[in-house]
Amino acid sequence: MTSPIARVLRLAACLFAALLTLCAARAAAPGPNASRGAVLYHNYCSVCHGDKGDGRSRATGSLSTPPRDFTSEASRQELSRERIVLAIAHGRPGTAMVGWKTQLSEADIGVLADHVLATFIHRAPGAGAPAATAGISGTRAHGGREADTASTPVQVDMTAGLPNGLKGDPKRGGAFYLANCATCHGARGDGAGPRAYFINPKPRNFIEPASRARFNRVALYAAVSEGRLASEMPAWKHVATPQQMADVSEYVFRTFIVPTPAATAAAK
Repeated sequence: MTSPIARVLRLAACLFAALLTLCAARAAAPGPNASRGAVLYHNYCSVCHGDKGDGRSRATGSLSTPPRDFTSEASRQELSRERIVLAIAHGRPGTAMVGWKTQLSEADIGVLADHVLATFIHRAPGAGAPAATAGISGTRAHGGREADTASTPVQVDMTAGLPNGLKGDPKRGGAFYLANCATCHGARGDGAGPRAYFINPKPRNFIEPASRARFNRVALYAAVSEGRLASEMPAWKHVATPQQMADVSEYVFRTFIVPTPAATAAAK
């Protein structure tokens, strides 16, 4: 028969072991932002970009433009936090990536961008694939609207303003464009500037229907700011101010994308 003292000691040992287990579990648990970011990613992103962030999902075969592979070297080179935030908030023209600014708060968009950066883009070399988030069903990802992804046409919001509350001045932007952009994109925005013959891939033709359907102010600002990998389009964020980039984006938008008669005449 076990003595009372032995029973007390055994109970104390069990309680101590349980306490150690609880402390270890809490230490290993992700912080509030990381946990929130994982939930947001699974609800809004995984249906296209995949649970591993590699662009491999059940929706991939139905999309004309493959979802971004966040684990690729190209993504590591191209994607800054600012660019990810812009893409989440406003979508990507010409793709199935829609803007979530009407459904996610600015804080949630930031948490989601940080999760993508930390989990997929800046993951240490050789690290294993991120673990699935418990309690989130893949069949209910994307808010339960995954069936709509392939069938819903992409609508680019041409009324969207510039990011970060910027207001572009088309007059200043025109001067910047003629001094820095027209040699490639052409004074008329047709991609036929004097250097265009020597450039491959060719500079963007802003006046063709495909460009006018895709490039709103947000997309133009992102292109000016981040540049284009494997082309001669530089990332102007390294040499121009946000206001200068806003000015030239506004000029291109008003003059070539949705031209007014006065703007068209001025560009000739």
